[in-house]
Amino acid sequence: MIMNKGLSNVISVIILIFIILLVLVPMLYYLEYSSQYNAVTQSVVNNYVYLKNLQISQVTTGHPSLYYNGSSIFLIYSNGTFVPPSNLTIVSILYLNSNGIWVNVTSIKYPLVVSQGQLINLPSYTSGKPIIIVTSLGNIFFLQPGSSIGPFATASKGGVEILAQIYTKNGPLSVSANITSNIYGSLKNYTTPVAFPNQTGTFTVKAPQYVYYQNSKGQIVTGVFYNWIKLGSGTLNSTTTQGVKVTLQGQPLVLIANYSVITTTVNLKICTNDPNVPITVNIDGSNYTITRSYTVQVPAGYVNITLYTLQFNDTTQQQQGIIKHYIYSNSTYNGNVYTARSFILFIPPSSSQTPVVYIKYYNNYNYYEIYIYGYKLPGSVNLILNDTVYNYNKYYWIIGGNYSFSPTGIVNIPYSYGAQTVTFQYSNGTYFEYIFPNIPSYVIINQPMNIEVYYDIIIYWTSLS
Repeated sequence: MIMNKGLSNVISVIILIFIILLVLVPMLYYLEYSSQYNAVTQSVVNNYVYLKNLQISQVTTGHPSLYYNGSSIFLIYSNGTFVPPSNLTIVSILYLNSNGIWVNVTSIKYPLVVSQGQLINLPSYTSGKPIIIVTSLGNIFFLQPGSSIGPFATASKGGVEILAQIYTKNGPLSVSANITSNIYGSLKNYTTPVAFPNQTGTFTVKAPQYVYYQNSKGQIVTGVFYNWIKLGSGTLNSTTTQGVKVTLQGQPLVLIANYSVITTTVNLKICTNDPNVPITVNIDGSNYTITRSYTVQVPAGYVNITLYTLQFNDTTQQQQGIIKHYIYSNSTYNGNVYTARSFILFIPPSSSQTPVVYIKYYNNYNYYEIYIYGYKLPGSVNLILNDTVYNYNKYYWIIGGNYSFSPTGIVNIPYSYGAQTVTFQYSNGTYFEYIFPNIPSYVIINQPMNIEVYYDIIIYWTSLS
């Protein structure tokens, strides 16, 4: 019995050890795996944070620099090299709509990988709106119109970015302006916004006296040059003249040609060469109905004119059987000819005489009232002019021109009916009569007229038997 009890204790100990090993080994394995997993996860998180911060460092040091002018995004690698090489992957561009909601710009194909300087044109509905650029690493770059992130310089050379804006009571409006500069040696024209990275030395730049901004409704704000705004390091020999001498100092420099709004108003006269028919003209976003001539008060400077009436019928002679059709030809102002339906002209604020815009139409064809008369009609017959079928004893408005002429007939053995006599009687008194078989194959319609067709037997059929 004592031996059996000792054996039983040994077995119990063995079973207990087995149970402990069965539970402890997986637990130790789990603890080791969990420790490794946490280390890997932490490593991934740390790497992501590193890459995200690295991307911010890249952009803020010019790899690439971002500039938004209100309608396009400029991406410029402006600061030499960066290690590691910097690509920027854009997964979304959002704009702030009029309801205060950030909306994704869906016309761009994402992801957009940027590895060299490029221009991203945005759709017109984003114009002047703040934007957000979202990258694949989760970075968000916020840009107002006319703002930038990152410099345009290297450690040893300066760079310059030239912008233009009209300053209004609601804030600045970014505009495109044609400037002249000799930054590359000879004088050349450039369109703002323009950036000249990695430049040094002295150069000249001249801005135009007037610029304008046009919104989506066609309304125009005109600006007159006020001063240069200097952001960054550099010197100007003047800030109040359109043309200035600029000296870079090895650091980024932003020059803004600043314009003030022209508030002077002037009278503008619109004339048309057809005194009978009103036309619709849009002037700076507002519609006007003009008959013969009309004078409207507009802000001085640039004026946007769009023609809504491109063709019309003049019916003042309809009782005489004539309707004239007109089509837009051109517009003239101050010696300039505009053939497009929409154009922008410039009225100086100091204009002493009322400027006049002449809108010209030309009479490209007329409708004439034609009476088609048929006498002694043998049944279902009609008149065909240029493949168009006209019934007899009716009035028609027909465009003037040369027409093929074909009066139909009826074969009715033993004889056939057809046009026996045809008469063309014009409104000016001209009269032509034709008798079968000398029926004409064409007719000239160049005034109101009567076409008369007299039907009778034209062929007798004779039996051969």
